Amino acid sequence: MKRCGAWLALSAALWCTTATAADEARTYFDIGAKAYQAGRYLDAAQAFDEAYRRSTRPGLLFSLGQAHRMEFFARNDPARLKDAIRYYEEYLAKEPGGKRAVEATDALSKLKPLAGAAGDKPSQPVAPPPPSKPRVMISSPTPDVKVSFDGRPVTHPFIQEVDPGKHKVVLSAPGHEDYVREIVVDAKTGTPPLDIPLKEQPALLVVNAPDGAEVAVDGRFQGVTPMPPLPVASGKHFVSVTMNGKRAFSERVSLERGQKKKLDVTLESTGQRTASWVLMGVGTGGIVAGGVLGYLALGKQSKAEDLRDATTSPGGQGSDTISRYETLRDSRDRYRTAALISAGAGLGVGTLGLMLYAFDPAKAPLPPADDAPGQPKAPAGPGAPGMEISAAPIWAPGFGGASVLGRF
Repeated sequence: MKRCGAWLALSAALWCTTATAADEARTYFDIGAKAYQAGRYLDAAQAFDEAYRRSTRPGLLFSLGQAHRMEFFARNDPARLKDAIRYYEEYLAKEPGGKRAVEATDALSKLKPLAGAAGDKPSQPVAPPPPSKPRVMISSPTPDVKVSFDGRPVTHPFIQEVDPGKHKVVLSAPGHEDYVREIVVDAKTGTPPLDIPLKEQPALLVVNAPDGAEVAVDGRFQGVTPMPPLPVASGKHFVSVTMNGKRAFSERVSLERGQKKKLDVTLESTGQRTASWVLMGVGTGGIVAGGVLGYLALGKQSKAEDLRDATTSPGGQGSDTISRYETLRDSRDRYRTAALISAGAGLGVGTLGLMLYAFDPAKAPLPPADDAPGQPKAPAGPGAPGMEISAAPIWAPGFGGASVLGRF
């Protein structure tokens, strides 16, 4: 049982070590690819070499050959020519049917005559001297990134030998949050490579709308006004504001990183809400009229009772008195009937108005199908198959350059 536990622990440790080495190899390759695109071919070769130490994928040999070849053409350094030939030959020996075999063979067919014409022996390349200090490699896939090392601006990607000890690294880019980190450089092992994507600064959306309105961004509920500024990713967004009894408001907005945008919203009443107010007004009027008519009916009733009481006294039962009594009773009945009808109708109409008022929910419009929330596309990550840099020099009278393709 103990042996089994020890074997599992050892397996886990080996797996973690392998995963870490693969991650570092990928980071080194990404840094090297950035240096290669910047025309810093020796820096790229150093990064590719570190990647190959951690992941012996043949594609890295091809990338090393590409970097040394481009440095030879840029500086006419015979040592780089020898190294380019050596790495191409090693790549073909390990992967003769590889994806870059044709390119490697074609490069060798052009480089070997150059080496022979110079009287050099490609089989004995002159490797760069080992670094006297630990080397630090720092980069970021974020566009327009700037690197500061120990308080001074440096080139990106930063590939340089430094003194052992603590150092401060700052990465910054427009519209992004600064990345600040203190690294410790060991005299022997140096420090792991850094390829840090910077966190985007969100835009702030201020929605100025009537209190109680519901706000949604890209179809997702955000809150009820009044509300603090909404942090939103940069790009295009569909904003909708809804409120019971109001016509829904919607607008497409385009936001930049770190931008603060104010959206003033005016909500118009719906036809149903207007009708509900009218019906409730009519209903209230009917109830008030019913109350007035009821009051008049009570007045007639009171007068009729007074007249009836008078008829009980001696000599108070004349024909005129009885006729007036019956007239008052008839008026009382008419007012009472009118009061009941008016109050009942007012109550019914008012209830209908209340129902129209209560059941007038606003529906938030959905973002159009062709207006999906847009955000800046992140730089392509290191997820493509292979691990190599492909490039070819371009020469013309008065012009020199290269085409570049890198993948991991």
